[in-house]
Amino acid sequence: MIAKEFEEFILREEKTFLTPARNLAVLIDTHNVDHAILVLSQISYTRIPVVTDQRKFVGTISLTDILSYQMREEIPDEEFSSMDIVHMTKKDGERLGEDFDVTDVLHKLVEESFLPVVAADDTFLGIITRKSILKAINSLMHNFSNEYEMRIK
Repeated sequence: MIAKEFEEFILREEKTFLTPARNLAVLIDTHNVDHAILVLSQISYTRIPVVTDQRKFVGTISLTDILSYQMREEIPDEEFSSMDIVHMTKKDGERLGEDFDVTDVLHKLVEESFLPVVAADDTFLGIITRKSILKAINSLMHNFSNEYEMRIK
């Protein structure tokens, strides 16, 4: 468990490490494969969130997910390019609720490059990236003693 003071300090940095949904590239679950490939090939991220047109979180998708699905299902290119991406979306990945704690974030970010933050009603709120949480921890390491007095027991 993280020391209460450390967690409080890091959570005050939330606006710097939680990227809101409105600032993110996302795909709609009914977008077709051609559109998804175009978006994924034009951005620097390897995986992005997939939501419904009501902004409900469905999962995430990558170019690897798309190509693996096509190879596994042996779907001809002409048919595949117009398919909805919902079929190849990774739906069982890690996610956080809006009441996340820092310990949970740190444990899950070991294996994931980002974590979707989802409200109780599945509304997609944003993401926490490994890079952004490391920046918050860097701030903790450099600025904690400005606000807290530390002593050795």
